[in-house]
Amino acid sequence: MKDFKALLIGQPNVGKSSLLNALVGSKVIISNYPGTTVEITRGEKILGKAKITFEDTPGIYSISDRSEEEKITEKKLFEGAADGAIIVVDSTSLERNLYIVLQILEAQIPVIIALNFVEEAEKKGIKIDHKKLEKILNIPVVPINPLRGKGINELINVTLRVKGIKEDIFSVRYDDDIEKAINKISSKIIQTSLPNRFIALRVLEEDADFYRYLKNKEVIKATKGILSNHPKVSEDISITRYGTAAFIAREVTQIIKLRDKRGDLHEQFDKILLHNIWGPFFTILFFLIIFGLLMFLGNLLQGFLLNLTEGITSYLHTVSPSIIIVILAQALYGLMVGVSIALPYVFLFYLFLGLTEDVGLLARFIVNLETLLKKLGLPGKAFIPLALGLGCTVPAIRATRILSSRKERFYAASFFPFVSCSSRIGIIMGIVGYYGGLFLVFSVYVTLIISALIWAFIVKRVAYIENQPLLLELPSYRRPLMENIITKSWIRMKDFVYLVIPLLAIGGAIYAVLNITGITNIIVEPLSPIAQWLGLPAVTIIPLIFGFLQKDLTGAMLLSVLGSNISTILTPLQIYTFGLVATMQIPCVIALGMLIREFGVKKAVLLTGISIIYGLLFAGLIWRIISIF
Repeated sequence: MKDFKALLIGQPNVGKSSLLNALVGSKVIISNYPGTTVEITRGEKILGKAKITFEDTPGIYSISDRSEEEKITEKKLFEGAADGAIIVVDSTSLERNLYIVLQILEAQIPVIIALNFVEEAEKKGIKIDHKKLEKILNIPVVPINPLRGKGINELINVTLRVKGIKEDIFSVRYDDDIEKAINKISSKIIQTSLPNRFIALRVLEEDADFYRYLKNKEVIKATKGILSNHPKVSEDISITRYGTAAFIAREVTQIIKLRDKRGDLHEQFDKILLHNIWGPFFTILFFLIIFGLLMFLGNLLQGFLLNLTEGITSYLHTVSPSIIIVILAQALYGLMVGVSIALPYVFLFYLFLGLTEDVGLLARFIVNLETLLKKLGLPGKAFIPLALGLGCTVPAIRATRILSSRKERFYAASFFPFVSCSSRIGIIMGIVGYYGGLFLVFSVYVTLIISALIWAFIVKRVAYIENQPLLLELPSYRRPLMENIITKSWIRMKDFVYLVIPLLAIGGAIYAVLNITGITNIIVEPLSPIAQWLGLPAVTIIPLIFGFLQKDLTGAMLLSVLGSNISTILTPLQIYTFGLVATMQIPCVIALGMLIREFGVKKAVLLTGISIIYGLLFAGLIWRIISIF
């Protein structure tokens, strides 16, 4: 069987994930690039005697060494033994997308352009002659529509011939001085599989990863005389590429008369959604509706699953009173109540998140909430990692790298205890909402906002952070495809299914063993003052401890220690307090590990410790204030 490996390359929001789904379906594997937290998604396609492995690389705007994503894509392209690259290009912004195409062509890597959003471009009055583009660049250009399956078979067929694609592909030409410098450096490069010209360009663009290909680094200094008219040669190289990309885009683009007013309608939507007053209003209203639906649908599903759980575990308890059966029953109970609490809300949340992403609303909501961030002393760009924190805190911590300084990054990370990840949403909806009602859910979220404002007020007194403007691309409004949304939601849910579900069973079994051996009291008694401060039964310390190991365990362990009739054991105020203290902290050990990796042990442990203490003090104080009234 012949093996082919093709990389999917492209800028953010060009549809690479949708294309991968159209190529291989939902059977993809997500893994971190070795030594990093950047995810690589891969899938395989078997065609007769050929197997094609597609790898979806992180979305980047250019090949450089500025960010971790760019470094990894660069390594995949130039060191990963790929047979070729499929560059996904957004037809609505061809000029900008061609820049990365020209960069990769300079490396003489076999390239196929997958021209996406062709119909959308035509609705905007933009028609691209893909045959002319193919002739200019001398590489295959395939118009695609992953949502409808258009062009997918043709793209696969071209991929199978990727090694036979012509080598005399288009190459950017620079001015005489830069070309002389390229030739001079090229003569001092050790033998490698990459073209000397490409390596020389990367050296001139000050990509340190390519210095190792030089026989002698002194050649860099020797080019200064040649480049006396180019004090910023890397910028001049980029300007030439952008100019070339603009020229090619003009040559292959035709502006056509619009037949409908959909473009005008989208502009009208933006006038409302990006309005100074109506924009934030509709953003907040949208999230209130989403959380209302999340709670309503999640409660229905949770009620059904909990009833099923009670029936199965009750039967097991009647089978035999033996220790083994008790442990197995508790393990099964922990597993099933954990799934009952977390699964409905986590999966539904990812469905709603995927819907807002695909429609194009999420970026507009980010813009609307930027003003709030500035009030908190956070730079505008901080909303991107904070928004990611609604899904999972771990990648959100890593995403703070987009901020300008280490000080900004750490300050932004200090707000993650107040941003409910999907696991904490499961606690708020599945415990507070299911057993306490909508008013308590609303109260928890309002309290989190108030606590974040107080935290910002305190920290701003200690550290001054200069506000940076938010630069964010607003994608076009697009019709969502449910199959694609479900696939993305499942991919995001995989960690829960494969990692958390086994932990739920193990947690239940461990609690049964602790109960049987009497160790529970040994753990609970020293920590009972904390429970007393929170106004909670002492035994609730157990789910809080398990919850720090993995937040999805919190709800399951609470039901394990108190049973499923929580509302008859805890008062509404206690349910509210438990939800608050379980939420207001760095969520889990995995997030702590990411903090250590990003900021070092001292700062990570300090932030985690302060967040736990702050959460405990705040929740206990709120409990006392409300108890008085």
